[in-house]
Amino acid sequence: MTEVNERPTVLSFGESVIDVYPDRRVVAGSPVHLAAHLAHRGWRALLATRVGDDEDGRMIRRAIELHGVSDELVEVDPKLPTGTVTIAFNETGHSFEIHKPVAWDHIGLLGPAPEADVLCYGSLVGRSEIARSALFRLFDEGRYRMRVLDVNLRPPDVHLGTVRRGLGAATVIKISDEELGGLAAALDLSGEEEELFTLAPSLEWLAVTRGSRGARLRNRSGDSWTRPAEAIEVVDAVGAGDAFTAGLVHALAGERPGDEAIDAAMRAAESILGQRGGLPTRLDV
Repeated sequence: MTEVNERPTVLSFGESVIDVYPDRRVVAGSPVHLAAHLAHRGWRALLATRVGDDEDGRMIRRAIELHGVSDELVEVDPKLPTGTVTIAFNETGHSFEIHKPVAWDHIGLLGPAPEADVLCYGSLVGRSEIARSALFRLFDEGRYRMRVLDVNLRPPDVHLGTVRRGLGAATVIKISDEELGGLAAALDLSGEEEELFTLAPSLEWLAVTRGSRGARLRNRSGDSWTRPAEAIEVVDAVGAGDAFTAGLVHALAGERPGDEAIDAAMRAAESILGQRGGLPTRLDV
């Protein structure tokens, strides 16, 4: 396995989609954003996903190639279309509809578990038995120094079995304060951040994003760091959480201390708030 002080490898598993805005179509999906941001930081990035045999699928493959992400684990479904998400804006932000069934619901990832230093995954793939089975095989068979869970609760596509397995496997968790409340309600928890360290026995780092109020990073040791958000004109917050996770992973994999890690994560998130879409456009983070 590649040493982190050489060129680390990330395996980013999950959905790849086209975000459909009122005026444009954009390549998206948390695993896609994350892989691209880490590739821009010099990582070898593997994206494990599934697209349709259609123009949207080809659009995704062209985009990840442009951003330096490997497509060797990108499957092509002969029947199901590439995933799409319809984005709508309102006075409080944005809403979205995640369409189904689509190609990424059938990620198979057959064969031996791919080698990587870091495995990144989310809970949304749990909506499909096929995709979650592939993820569970990575938990059981893969050997990853870091296992990073992005808790992305998207009702009605919430599978609590996947959430629990994902929590149990994670060494790093990124969750929003809103999702923390949703997780507490779903799993009958108190909602205290420290509770996740009991629920997730391998957890070392917990990052809680709080929108315009910044973010907090906690370590199992009990240390914590809080950072406010910069005053930035927000064009589109879609993908900011994924950029945050990439900045955090890059810092933690490089064994940077908690205060530097949360700073790096915040800078990464803020770098894309002034653009439409979540793919990186500059490298000054």
